Amino acid sequence: MSHAFTYQAPYGTFHFSEGLLTVELAEDLIVDLPLMQRVSAQRLELLGDREVAELIVIPRAHLLLDRAALTWMAQASSLSGVHHRAIVVPAHLLVWRDRLYQMISRLRPNVRVFRNRRVAKAWLQDRAGTFTPRTAERTEASLEMGVEVSG
Repeated sequence: MSHAFTYQAPYGTFHFSEGLLTVELAEDLIVDLPLMQRVSAQRLELLGDREVAELIVIPRAHLLLDRAALTWMAQASSLSGVHHRAIVVPAHLLVWRDRLYQMISRLRPNVRVFRNRRVAKAWLQDRAGTFTPRTAERTEASLEMGVEVSG
């Protein structure tokens, strides 16, 4: 049995199912650093310390897409609770997307920029098979040491 839910925030919709958190940002937003920090804080509030794959979809009808916000999404401080992140940017930003992709790929191999949502989701699903949640690692280590772990 998998836990699934949908949460509507003023700046977007959060949908969690089978280890994948999809964040669809609302249209007519300025996608800047404070907004992405709110998204990250909301994820932590909704999921706690559970590690997930995250798909962030930036709509075509955004008002402004700040490069600093996208750069921050590839930094370790923004990846708390996220083992892989895919960011889908609108197709009309192709040249900028390619430069961003190259920059982010050098920073973090577990963060990628895509223009196609299905390709991004497939990339996340590919990587989810190689991911071992930290809670499971702690449980295995505790069992090896003879410590009882519940939960």
